[in-house]
Amino acid sequence: GTSHLVTIDDEMHQQSIIFSLINLSASRSQYLARRIHYNAPTYLKMKFSMLAVAATAFAAGVNGFSAAPRASFGIRQTSSLKMADAATEVDKMAALATAANEARGLAMDSIAAAHSGHMGLPLGCAEIGATLYGSQMQYNPKDTTWINRDRFILSAGHGSMFLYSWLNLAGFDLSIDELKNFRQHHSQTPGHPEFPNSEHTTPGIECTTGPLGAGVSNAVGFAVSEKMAAARYNTDEHKIFDHHIFALAGDGCFQEGVSAESACFAAHEKLDNLIVLYDSNEVTLDKMAE
Repeated sequence: GTSHLVTIDDEMHQQSIIFSLINLSASRSQYLARRIHYNAPTYLKMKFSMLAVAATAFAAGVNGFSAAPRASFGIRQTSSLKMADAATEVDKMAALATAANEARGLAMDSIAAAHSGHMGLPLGCAEIGATLYGSQMQYNPKDTTWINRDRFILSAGHGSMFLYSWLNLAGFDLSIDELKNFRQHHSQTPGHPEFPNSEHTTPGIECTTGPLGAGVSNAVGFAVSEKMAAARYNTDEHKIFDHHIFALAGDGCFQEGVSAESACFAAHEKLDNLIVLYDSNEVTLDKMAE
């Protein structure tokens, strides 16, 4: 399938967090935690050695950490700062690619253990998760009710292992054991994401999704709420509310009228704090869409 990603690029990284990657062994029996820190307002700051960076760049076919061919360098005029920036970018992209593959592994293992679940979205959208949780969103996994956190809503709730995998990798209190209990009674990883309640207290779930299109309309409501709060409480000297709402939706979500109606409202109200990502994989439960 094909996943279309829309991202934003601004200085919204105002909370220092820890983004935890899990390295799965070939047998998937051992999990080695590796922490990567990033702070406002820059992107990921990796702690890899320059040797590792060079090896990554060489494997990726990068010439001198630049898109330009080696012959164009002539007399070397590239500053050390630009070289460091390029190396950091290569470092970041390699780490995000690794994280995407780890998320795929977690989803495959959990769905296989449950003998139930939807595999397509967690596999096809892994890079979207890596970009959001590893680069674009501001959040604190140790304070899930932080008032100015970015909100992520999985409108295509049937692909719930996508969300659970990234909550685990990003350091939320959702253990590997809970992922192993995917879709089991009383687990924190039900078949569709559920807002914390008496039955499930899964951290990082912003709203219950499942009915197709409902997540899109929920996301619009979240965006309106943020705009209203910002208008009431923000001042020129101090911003309390400036977060964004991200929603991931699939083909089925946009086949429901509620998504079109809420999208029209969002456009009319100029909700520029709302980002909807469309997973266009042309697959239905029964067969390929025609």
